[in-house]
Amino acid sequence: MNIKEAKEEIRKSVEIYLDKDEFGEYAIPVSRQHPIFMVGAPGIGKAAIMQQIASEPGVALVS
Repeated sequence: MNIKEAKEEIRKSVEIYLDKDEFGEYAIPVSRQHPIFMVGAPGIGKAAIMQQIASEPGVALVS
């Protein structure tokens, strides 16, 4: 998987977690959501990718 594909998969996950139903509740309850955990060699852009994705919908990022 290249960086572009990884970024798109992470973006999809974030969008799914932020989806709400007709009552304004999260479609996937917060208690069922899991953190997104990235593993890789130092310096390949993991934190940069996550910062870009988190900044778009205004999601907090713990790095």
